[in-house]
Parts: sequence; structure tokens; C-alpha cells
Amino acid sequence: MPRKGPPQIGDIVEIHCSKCRLNLDASVAAIVGGEVVKVTCRTCDNEVPMRPPMDMGMKKEKALERLMKMRQKRLTGPATPVAAPDAVRALWDELTAKADPRRAKVYDRHRKYREEEVLLHKEHGMGVVHQVDADGELQVLFRHGFERLRSQVPPDEDE
Repeated sequence: MPRKGPPQIGDIVEIHCSKCRLNLDASVAAIVGGEVVKVTCRTCDNEVPMRPPMDMGMKKEKALERLMKMRQKRLTGPATPVAAPDAVRALWDELTAKADPRRAKVYDRHRKYREEEVLLHKEHGMGVVHQVDADGELQVLFRHGFERLRSQVPPDEDE
């Protein structure tokens, strides 16, 4: 039978555990000014801030809404880049006129590239390596303009 009156340390309350991400029972661990501020989750045994239970139906709706937005973004593709100046576009046309996309390397930031090498990028499309810096930074000419890309990144340095 639930106790009436102000909460006390050790009482069992229902919370939304930020570690478990579920509505669960917890023991009151700290009270400040008559308000429960910290609880100990009885499932994961972590001390977490007091959060009232969540409406799980609403949580599922929000998650579904986020997923649908991500899916819509993926279907429509990346935002169309701003049109490149005519000189840059003419240079790109000239450099890619003889390039065979079937022989282009798929961009991988771990790979090493040389100048005038043709590469394929999943967002920017086909590009030509214009300049390679000493630290592995690439300046690549794509149809919409120049982009800076990283290369020669060690596999253990994944972000």
C-alpha cells in the first residue's frame, strides 16, 4: 500500500530512467526542499536525476516522426549546391571530358590520391583531384565547385 505524505529516502517511486530509457521503479536517493532530486534505478542500479514517467506512446510517435524525416531526406538526396561560376564549370568540363567514370576511384578517406586523379563521391558525384596538401587534404573539383576532403586518414583515427 502506497505511503501518504512527503517522500522519504528509500521510498519506491516510478520514474523514467535516463540510462535504461524506460519507465521503471526507483528508490529515492536524495531529497532537497521536500522534492525528490535523485533516485536509484532498481533495474540498472544507477543513480539518476528524478524524471517523471514518460508517455511511451508519445515517445514512439516522436521516434517514428524522426525516422520518417530522415527517410524523406535520404529519398530527396542532398541539397542542391549553388551553381558554379562559368569558369569553374568550364574547367570541370575540360578535365572530365576524357575521364572514364568506370575507372574512377570511389572516395575513401583512408586512401591516398594523386593530382588529376578522378574520384567518385557519394554526395558530390564525380570529381578531379586538383591539389594534394602535405597533410593529406585534397582540393577536389566537382561539377558545382571545389570541395576540401580528407585523405590518408589512419584507420584507427575514425571519427
